[in-house]
Amino acid sequence: MRTVMRADLEGASLMRIYTRASDKVGRHDFATAIVHAARDAGLMGATVLPGIMGYGGHSIDGELSVALYHPEHQPYVVELVDRPERLQAFLPRIHEMNRWNRLVTIERLRVHSYHHGTVPEGDEP
Repeated sequence: MRTVMRADLEGASLMRIYTRASDKVGRHDFATAIVHAARDAGLMGATVLPGIMGYGGHSIDGELSVALYHPEHQPYVVELVDRPERLQAFLPRIHEMNRWNRLVTIERLRVHSYHHGTVPEGDEP
């Protein structure tokens, strides 16, 4: 695992992978498989955001996937942050796991603040 400094985030990008709870890769859900693969690849960071409701290209007749009523269809967004060339290099791994052809986007980031491994005096837990 590499240490991330603020300078590493200049020109960083954000990859988003849209998925749902029923998408599986082996024994794991797709979101978990992505996070493990991203960590193994040494990407800067990953976050999984659970959704409450959503619809998209794989919805049947535009049907909403409401997590409360259909937990197996609960939408998730996986966010990966790193330099653009590292996300591009990771993209084939996503495609290899993404047999449902879920939406994947990449956009440039403007990082306003980032603090790694330091806590201001007096803010310790």
